[in-house]
Amino acid sequence: MDKIKVLVADDQQILAEGIATILSLEKDIEVVGTVENGQEAFEFVKNTKTDIVLMDIRMPVMNGVDATKLIVNAYPDVKVMILTTFDDDEYIESALKNGASGYMLKDLTADKLCLAIKNIYHGNTVMHQRISQKIISGINKVSSKSEVIKTDTGETLSFREKEILTYIAKGFTNQEIADKLFLSEGTVKNYISLLYEKTAVKGRTKLVNFALEKGLHDV
Repeated sequence: MDKIKVLVADDQQILAEGIATILSLEKDIEVVGTVENGQEAFEFVKNTKTDIVLMDIRMPVMNGVDATKLIVNAYPDVKVMILTTFDDDEYIESALKNGASGYMLKDLTADKLCLAIKNIYHGNTVMHQRISQKIISGINKVSSKSEVIKTDTGETLSFREKEILTYIAKGFTNQEIADKLFLSEGTVKNYISLLYEKTAVKGRTKLVNFALEKGLHDV
């Protein structure tokens, strides 16, 4: 039986290598490579036989959403599974529209990751439970009704980023925010790092001031 050939696309090298190590323990899965961005993933698939790409979202050069569209359009036999810490409505909607066969979050177990890969290989679609709940509740309705918040640099905040920024403005700690939104504290920290990047401010106090200016404390 041929092994399922998997490419891991993640700009965090230590994480990519960890995922590759876990998958290599499966007798019917072969990791054919690791890359650090969407452009490298596209070039890799072009030159190397690949069945499934495990695709992170936030990567330099080319993000996972854009890379998914390129790969699926150019190589229909290659399946893409999003594997990320971010569950923003916009990311989910865009990734699925661009042809992703699955959307999983990095808090899953090794067994569930391997099972998801095998399901996708056999033509199924896989979703993290939290992602399925969002889809069922209508992420499009939530996104369309939400006020667009833009930073001074022209960046648009996602629905999840606005939620977290609101809790920051109300004085919640990272752990308290994580508990409220059913996320890990590490995921909340990732979102806050993105908020610093998007708002071009440094320090939690300045982030709070930004939120207050946008009226998010009243949400």
